[in-house]
Amino acid sequence: MQKMVLNSWVILLAFSTLVFSSTSVNSQSLKRSAFLGTQLTNLSAAEEGTGADYGLYLSQILPNGSLGEMGVPANTVLQKINGVDIKSFQDIQIALSGIKVGDDLTIHIFENGVQRTYTGFAKGKPKENNPHATVEYGVVRYDGNALRSFLYLPNGVKQPPVVFFLQGYTCQSIEMRDNNPAKQLINQWIEKGYAVYLVEKPGMGDSESDIPCMDIDFNQELLAFEKAYEALQQSPKIDRQNIFLFGHSMGGIIAPLLAQKTSPAGIMVFGIVGENWYDYMKRIYIEQPLIFGNNQEQINQDAQYYLPFVKDLLVHKKSNSELLENPVYGERLKQDGVADNLANGYFIMRHYKYWQTLADVDIPGIWAKVKAPVYVLHGEYDIQAIHPKYGEMIVTNVNKHGGNALFELVPKTEHAFLQFDSRDEQLNTLNGGGYVAAFSTHFNANIAVKCLEWMNQHRK
Repeated sequence: MQKMVLNSWVILLAFSTLVFSSTSVNSQSLKRSAFLGTQLTNLSAAEEGTGADYGLYLSQILPNGSLGEMGVPANTVLQKINGVDIKSFQDIQIALSGIKVGDDLTIHIFENGVQRTYTGFAKGKPKENNPHATVEYGVVRYDGNALRSFLYLPNGVKQPPVVFFLQGYTCQSIEMRDNNPAKQLINQWIEKGYAVYLVEKPGMGDSESDIPCMDIDFNQELLAFEKAYEALQQSPKIDRQNIFLFGHSMGGIIAPLLAQKTSPAGIMVFGIVGENWYDYMKRIYIEQPLIFGNNQEQINQDAQYYLPFVKDLLVHKKSNSELLENPVYGERLKQDGVADNLANGYFIMRHYKYWQTLADVDIPGIWAKVKAPVYVLHGEYDIQAIHPKYGEMIVTNVNKHGGNALFELVPKTEHAFLQFDSRDEQLNTLNGGGYVAAFSTHFNANIAVKCLEWMNQHRK
């Protein structure tokens, strides 16, 4: 059962991994991050005939990327980058961390039964040429950090209103391909005359940070977005009275926290719950499995292990070593493949202290203080946010305390803005390995339409 629960989190990771690996000042002070220039797939989808026992399959090589410049051939298996074994997309992120344009690269691939080595220099990711906007590459500076920011200014619009897009919890670059559903959403806003602002998390993309994203806690991540908002407010090229926050997933917790220190024109959130994180995590183990068709007996058995684990992690604030030594669930963590990452300090792709500091946030309390208009969107097929009633909690809470909030269910839509004809089609796509391919074909454009209508109604 736990394997199925963790897979539901991997869905969110898959949404993020399609991005390119790779006080406001001149963008030239930050070097571009390394750009491999390749399309990668899991080896399990293409392993027949390769003979490789680990790695990621190089299904396409772009000529202007690092691998293309080095002569690495397509239809081979990537196994090492600068000595780091590549067994997952997370390993790509680890291997490329801190590598900038011009730095040395050593690549090991597996081809025709032989491991081959290629050496060269990292190419930087090409800057975006957006047909509908000028893209300004900025820097947000504060103690120990210089974060890359992106401001999309729509063509022909003077001082446009702006959407600050707040991404989800994963440590991934926010630079996205055009087929990424989030990028499709952003591009539709731009085409309708809205500027869009994004910022990398510490250590991601071009950013330079003393502490990388994987090792910061929730408060340090929140600070990054606070500093980015301050930098955005300094721009003379936007309508500073009409800054809207759009929080996707974890960004939907960041949004009301930002609103406590700023005065946004409005807040939009998608795929989020309005209760404290410990309460939500319990639902991950007792309600989310029902979506995947797990029987109640199995869910109850697994809950005997994982509910005490979650309580010790989030409420009792036990260390990773204490968690691993627990006689109730310690062995189960090993069986389910959680123990190795937790021993290194990580759980569900973040440091365990990130989750502990997030659990300290009074989520209902912060929403109760929001006075800006609020628009809560929930996809009917959202597995991560589980059920519409958890999004409705936000609206009830805001309105109860004198605010102005609206809830809307988005039919047949899941967490990453994709629309499917049925729940069965969604689950079959997830289980059949076609989720990434669906990014290009299943984006629900009606989400952008709904957001635009709501923002137009609430502009100052």
